[in-house]
Amino acid sequence: MMTRRRLLTAALQARPEPQNTILILADDLGFGDLGCYGSTAGTTPHLDRLAADGARLTGHYTCSPVCSPARAGLLTGLVPDRTGVTGVLRDPDDHRGLDLNLATVATHLKRKGLATALIGKWHLGMPAPYQPRQRGFDYFWGFLNGTIDYETHLSLGGGGKGSRTTYENEKPIALRGYFPELAASKAVEYVESNRNRSYFLYLPLALPHTPLQVPDRWSDPFLREGISAPQALYRGMLRCLDDGIGRLRAALERTGQWDRTRVIFVSDHGWVKKRDPADAGSNGELRGGKYELWEGGIRVPCVVRWPGLTRRGSTIDAVSWFPDWLPTLTGAQSRDGIDLRPALSGGTVPERDLCWRFEDRLVKTPLSFAIRRGQWKLLRIGESRALYNLIQDPGERKDASASHPEVAADLETRLRLWQSGLPHP
Repeated sequence: MMTRRRLLTAALQARPEPQNTILILADDLGFGDLGCYGSTAGTTPHLDRLAADGARLTGHYTCSPVCSPARAGLLTGLVPDRTGVTGVLRDPDDHRGLDLNLATVATHLKRKGLATALIGKWHLGMPAPYQPRQRGFDYFWGFLNGTIDYETHLSLGGGGKGSRTTYENEKPIALRGYFPELAASKAVEYVESNRNRSYFLYLPLALPHTPLQVPDRWSDPFLREGISAPQALYRGMLRCLDDGIGRLRAALERTGQWDRTRVIFVSDHGWVKKRDPADAGSNGELRGGKYELWEGGIRVPCVVRWPGLTRRGSTIDAVSWFPDWLPTLTGAQSRDGIDLRPALSGGTVPERDLCWRFEDRLVKTPLSFAIRRGQWKLLRIGESRALYNLIQDPGERKDASASHPEVAADLETRLRLWQSGLPHP
């Protein structure tokens, strides 16, 4: 007798799929930065509308609290330790990138006959063999490194520092204007010019990653409210990001593609927590941020509108993460991910272990490990260890290891077993 989950999966497999996929990746966006996740700043009306039309995931995780490995896991369906990218690719790493033996979401969808494009930030390898057109993308427009000045478009780090890293396919290009607005316009141009074919558009947008830099027309309304300049700049960047997504939706609706396009919006990890005026973003009630395995670094906002699958205004609490998107979008097998379509339609996902390993010596993050299973999370930072009940304590304020030693011991065993199966770092 077939289980309910198997019946649901069979029904989903028989259902016609939308013809287009747009995967939008924000950069450093915090869990508390969107209105639909509790922000009162009023900066994201288009994303809030997308959530009202689709599903809002509250238990979604990145696979790393920094840019490059998070992107590697998103595109390959693997934890970073299996991708060759375990930390931020910085300037000393300009010779390497994502493991050349791995297929990406784009690779799989291209094999199915879809056109594939990447518009925005790559940050998975600077040399020619590692560039997007060699990793399954038919078209690339954007920058290869980690951070650019949004006006001059020169690299500020994460590869090629001080040089221009903007490309169209393999050709270096010089641009004029505020890069995030240019990227949004290029995305609109792409969906309009490909209205008569099926495609996968990966849209890793640069915002709201530093530098805190935005044209005055975006930040001035917030300055007039009397808030600090860093806060006004950050909110202006969020409004600009949101506006670009609104423009993209309008183009899809205008060309009759909206109801045959699945749209996934997610952040690569949390906002970095600082103790200075530039601490402009918000991870809501979650503790910590970028460069850390606290919830603020790895739990991320995720909004999905999938015609015929997601229900309007639904909230999905199931625990999920970046490696799930490759099997969900392509149907391919993934060692570290599962097909989320049953959960997106209101079903459940099996209980499983999600595990993280992270270290960043430049910002002095000690070797850290985390595991989440069900409501429990075990976190090891250096020599310290704590257990948290994330249902009762999402802000990770109370260590429950003394009151639940058997849970802590079980998760420790599971975590060490997972570690033993990883490639040597």
